[in-house]
Amino acid sequence: MPVSQKNSVAVLTHPSGASAEVHLFGATLTSWKVDGKERVFVSKQAVLDGSKAIRGGIPLIFPVFGKGKAPHVTASLPQHGFARISRWTLANSSEDAHTVTAQFALDHTTISIEHRELWPYDFSLVYTVKLAANTIETHLRVHNVGDKPFDFNTLLHTYFMIPDASKVRVIGLSGCDYTDKVLQKSSRQEGDVVIRGEVDSVYAGVKLSDIQIQFGEGEGGIQVHKNGLGDIVVWNPWIEKSAGMADFGDEEYHRMICVEAGQVAEFIALAPEGYWEGSQVLSLL
Repeated sequence: MPVSQKNSVAVLTHPSGASAEVHLFGATLTSWKVDGKERVFVSKQAVLDGSKAIRGGIPLIFPVFGKGKAPHVTASLPQHGFARISRWTLANSSEDAHTVTAQFALDHTTISIEHRELWPYDFSLVYTVKLAANTIETHLRVHNVGDKPFDFNTLLHTYFMIPDASKVRVIGLSGCDYTDKVLQKSSRQEGDVVIRGEVDSVYAGVKLSDIQIQFGEGEGGIQVHKNGLGDIVVWNPWIEKSAGMADFGDEEYHRMICVEAGQVAEFIALAPEGYWEGSQVLSLL
């Protein structure tokens, strides 16, 4: 079968040999392999028992990025919202000549009572993962199924496996304004993004659809093609921050970078019966 479920993990298998795995907890994609090689990073110390968000892969951020601020309704929600710490259902699967597809669902009736009380809106999320021979697409659809408007942030918090953080370059953000959350100031990107220390930057209104992650001279990379997602977050915890995370190895920052497509600089307003959708396609360079 192109899509199978083992315990709480959906496994997508493409005829080419490419594969992907998605935990129902958080609908978190935790593996994407092409040519037998893992392309996303998951910490060896990640907690996979559903007791906390999975450290790595592609956690889904909804309905708030970071910690919400009063008086906004998201101020009482957990960091990065509840989607990544809720149990989703495998709603559908299919295949055609080129792709294997799995759809995951979460709505206001299936989140916890606690989260329902903190965010009292009627909503439906459908998360679609499409696996092809050399690409993977992740697509989120948000539907307001209630009679009250709400606003939200969302982000595909993608962790990429890389050979060496000191050699990586993120291409496509030069000239973009960004908020440096480490230095707590606003700046404009000049040239490629490189990693020389802790990085936590939010690039708002990125006009280019394609962002490239170059691993190093002759070492390939990955392209992120975003659609409907205007912002990019770049993150690497570096030394001190890594040491402070129980679910992240002290030296693992060398092997990962987060380049995250989303809508986080401003909230998205969604009227009753309205819907929004955004996606990314990851491909090898």
